[in-house]
Amino acid sequence: MKGFASLLIENFQSHERTEVDFSSGLNVFVGPSDSGKSAILRALRWLLYNQPKGKDYIRVGKERCRVTLTLMDGTKICRERSASINRYTINRPGEEEMVFEGFGGQVPLEVMEAHGMHPLKLDTDWHMPAQFGTQLEAPFLLSETGGVKAKSIGRISGAHLIDIALQGTVKDMRSLSSEMKHDLEESNRLQESLKTYDELPNQLERLEQAEQSLQQAEILRKRLERLETARRALQGCREKMATERLRLEKLIHLPSIEEKVMELTQDHLRRQKMERIAHRYQRTSAEIIGWRQVLIDTKNCDSLERGLWQLEEVVKQKNRLEQVYKRKKNHRMEEKRVRNWLRQTESLQGVDLTDFEGKEHRRTHLVRILPRLRQVQEEKRQLRERLRQTKSLPESETIELIELQERLQSLYQRAKDLQDRRKRILHGFEYKAKQEIEIKKYIEGLSGVLTALGRCPTCGSDIDGSVVEHIVEEYQGGKRGATRGAN
Repeated sequence: MKGFASLLIENFQSHERTEVDFSSGLNVFVGPSDSGKSAILRALRWLLYNQPKGKDYIRVGKERCRVTLTLMDGTKICRERSASINRYTINRPGEEEMVFEGFGGQVPLEVMEAHGMHPLKLDTDWHMPAQFGTQLEAPFLLSETGGVKAKSIGRISGAHLIDIALQGTVKDMRSLSSEMKHDLEESNRLQESLKTYDELPNQLERLEQAEQSLQQAEILRKRLERLETARRALQGCREKMATERLRLEKLIHLPSIEEKVMELTQDHLRRQKMERIAHRYQRTSAEIIGWRQVLIDTKNCDSLERGLWQLEEVVKQKNRLEQVYKRKKNHRMEEKRVRNWLRQTESLQGVDLTDFEGKEHRRTHLVRILPRLRQVQEEKRQLRERLRQTKSLPESETIELIELQERLQSLYQRAKDLQDRRKRILHGFEYKAKQEIEIKKYIEGLSGVLTALGRCPTCGSDIDGSVVEHIVEEYQGGKRGATRGAN
């Protein structure tokens, strides 16, 4: 038993929070009736021996209670109880906290060892807390029956050990007597049963003779089986020889048959060759017919091409003339502005050098663009000549040439779009191949990590090789590519 240092009671019966400090000697609680003196002892008994049971001692209006006992060596024993909590806690200086739950109506052994106040064991299922008394309880053992007094004195003096030894000795003697009687009966029964084996030596000798005969018979049986196998093999050989003789008689005319077979083979090869030639002839004839139709359909392509070329030249000349006309119009406007400036400067008395420099710069610009003006005028003349030459073309051919030009431009645009799409498709395939390589690399890394971990990082369950293979297969699309939507 260890000394008590302090006691803290929280929400236990009438105590909302009461702290008691014990001295090293005798401690006495003094106070009027119903002031909570007995509740202190009940709280201490509840902590030490888990008595009384239940939760009726929790203070009214509170959800749980707690009693904490501090021993002289600094150990703290805490007992908590609520509708959902039933817990012991032990805190020793310098050690990790110990928590006990689910102990039922007993007291954990660690708690009993901590405070050292073990109850007195009077019988297998009867324990008396000899170190603890309750209110209005008579002196120790005086109020108990004679049997309880005898058992208690026996426990204190050690006489119960003699009673236990005598009871065990009587029980062992009865058990040995019963076993001796049973062994004697079993011995008599075995002797009676052994009388039937008196002839066993003679039977053993006859058994050895029978075994020798059986071995000889087994040797003869194996020899007979070998002879029967040899007889069947000999009969099979004779049948095969007869069959081969008949086959040899039928193969007397084999050389002439081989010559006929060679002739038939050559005829078959020639027939196959003729069939291939006929098939090729039919296909060539169909192609010739098709190409003839193409030639018929395209007989006017040369004239159309020439007309298209002429039309393209006319369009180019027209565009150049439009540009020349615009430039000529600009030049006229510029010339008009220059003349207007000259007319405005005729009446000037004085001459300003800066005006002359501007006019000189303007004149230089006009001289520089004069060759270009002449070239534009020449192009305009050629375009008019070309328009005059193409004026005699029928309107239907002109419309057809325009349609062909539009169709040609459409075909050019489609070819350009097709080439662009092919490039994008090739880029897409290259991107897809790179992504598949990256996915494969990451899947291999995931497989290695899962194999190294040995458990699922999400649920914590164990993972073996088959589960890792299944996960890798799911990431790769499954057996049929179901995960990635593959066909």
